[in-house]
Amino acid sequence: RDTAAAIAAIESALREEFDAGQSVLVLTASRAPQGIAEGRFLRVVPADAPELRSFETLFSAGKPRCGQLRDSQREFLFGADAPEVGSVALVPLGSKGSIGLLACGSNDSHRFNPTMSTDFLGHIGELITAALSGD
Repeated sequence: RDTAAAIAAIESALREEFDAGQSVLVLTASRAPQGIAEGRFLRVVPADAPELRSFETLFSAGKPRCGQLRDSQREFLFGADAPEVGSVALVPLGSKGSIGLLACGSNDSHRFNPTMSTDFLGHIGELITAALSGD
């Protein structure tokens, strides 16, 4: 499939299969495909965007993380929906987040917590990275 179809399939699967209606795919501008329209699910930002710096520990670890976010991080990711987000699963995409990140939010403050296994999230990140890289 083309990248636009892959992004649409990712959004649909997250919403329908993972029950993650408050999901955001943040891609760095250098890795985002041309002509893809941004919307509630897809955000394209410059790789050096100041807002991405607050996720440096996530990117340097290169592994998914679950739990709470700072208000500024929630607002960057979820905009007007930020106050409703109680917990988040963050998945870096690409090596050290070079492509961007996936954020899945839940109204339940305990749904995504730091003690849960992130193996499945890691696999999702690998699949999304492959789909967006054309691998």
